[in-house]
Amino acid sequence: MKNLFSFFIFLLFACLAMRWYYSCNWCRKDTGINTTYTEEKINPYTDALAKKAYGDSIAALSKTVGLYAKGPQSQEVFRYVENLKINNTNADVFIPKSLEGFDKQIANYLGKHQDQELVIYGYKNNDENNDSIDTGTARANFIKNILVEAGINPDRIISKPKPYSYQYSNDGTYEGGIELNFKTLSETRVVEVEKSIANRTLYSDFGQKTFQPDATLSNYTLELKNYLDKYPNKFVTIIGHTDDVGTDESNLWYGQQRSDNVKDYLISQGIPENKIKALSKGESDPIAPNDSEENRAKNRRIEITIN
Repeated sequence: MKNLFSFFIFLLFACLAMRWYYSCNWCRKDTGINTTYTEEKINPYTDALAKKAYGDSIAALSKTVGLYAKGPQSQEVFRYVENLKINNTNADVFIPKSLEGFDKQIANYLGKHQDQELVIYGYKNNDENNDSIDTGTARANFIKNILVEAGINPDRIISKPKPYSYQYSNDGTYEGGIELNFKTLSETRVVEVEKSIANRTLYSDFGQKTFQPDATLSNYTLELKNYLDKYPNKFVTIIGHTDDVGTDESNLWYGQQRSDNVKDYLISQGIPENKIKALSKGESDPIAPNDSEENRAKNRRIEITIN
């Protein structure tokens, strides 16, 4: 009985110590986001202290804390102290302030691992299995939309539901509810992803007269470089499009300027100049009527094709 009491005292101390350690700025040597882990820094507390003292059961318990992502071999890619929260009212997912930047963590990982994709699992309990909407998939899509806004190719993100036994707290929330797993692309999925790389429409800030490369373009550039390394005989065509505001001549010029800017950016990132051709169609090839600002924004675009 005494040993059991000592065990629970240690468990309480271990949890408090772990939360203090991960939230402490001055006690960590790295200067990045102090609540996350890279592939090279995987939960030293769990591996060194808890497991040594009380075995795999304590280590496994501590690994359930916070938002984390697993790689193809179930290795921990990153971890935060806090977690996401789902609720029993809708499919929205609450993201604590301490988790800001998790989308960039995922984008960076996928940028470095072009052979992988992300599978997002959204929890749903037994009561939600009978919902008219697929609550689990809707929660996963909520996170997917955030990642797409961060510039990640949507074709490299899969949303899936996961039935799971849990109960909401008194305020109607549940801490957790989302799982993030990276997996190696299958041959079928590689074909699908490559189709999206070979024909891509980018919006970014191309509606502005000055060029500003953003996360969408930088992430696409990584995919494009990998694609051209795999298919060295392929060539890239960039076409700039505008809305119908202004004269035909000025819009043709703006479209060319924007496609030239994208070309220059691709070259600066290591893609050979002789593989890229930049053109403009100005306002001549709209994909929506130029009858509202929303539709005109759809027409201000860059189209990239590879053949």
